[in-house]
Amino acid sequence: MRASILIVDDEKEMLDLLTWILRGEFEIITASDGEEALERLRERDFDLCLLDIMMPGRDGLDVLKTMQKEKIDVPVIFLTARAETEDRVEGLEQGADDYIVKPFEPREVIARIRSVLRRTSRREAGERITVDGLVLDLTGRTARVRGRELKLTRIEFDLLSLLIRHPGRAFSREELLEKVWGLDFLGDERTVDTHVKNLREKFRTAGYPPESIETVWGFGYKWRTS
Repeated sequence: MRASILIVDDEKEMLDLLTWILRGEFEIITASDGEEALERLRERDFDLCLLDIMMPGRDGLDVLKTMQKEKIDVPVIFLTARAETEDRVEGLEQGADDYIVKPFEPREVIARIRSVLRRTSRREAGERITVDGLVLDLTGRTARVRGRELKLTRIEFDLLSLLIRHPGRAFSREELLEKVWGLDFLGDERTVDTHVKNLREKFRTAGYPPESIETVWGFGYKWRTS
């Protein structure tokens, strides 16, 4: 069965171009604004959403926030203009899986979609990890602290699960980018710091020790073992 992709862009020419590029390999559904996109996402399951950031009314960042609030668990690749650097960074920090800069090459679009689909389709069947009251369900992709759910973004969950499955092992920021975001991710290593900061704050709010994610100064991070 072909992967299903929702393409969201307010420019008809861009929707037509992306549909033409992708229709031979994927099942394509389109939406021309943020409200329509959310309607489609609520109606059925998608394997991936290709989402334009700059749209009138409800923009892509707002759509992503609403998806997370409503627990619509669909990988997101943002479409951005070259000048929208701050929006790209904000989108990635909020949990987007990747971004594609306009104008783009058709091969790049397909390659990035394949990469995200490979990464997000991995599931550790039936595996659950419990550490001092923190329960990580790798199949259901949920995290709970003493029964209280932690609302994690897709990237936060993947980052946490990688660290917690390798207690005591120090990962460099570069290695974390490769393993969590993917080899072809073009973001800054500071993205890792931002996500660790967000995880620690969510730990703190839930009453779980934020220092469980330990900083290895000048290198990266590890899950504390004692």
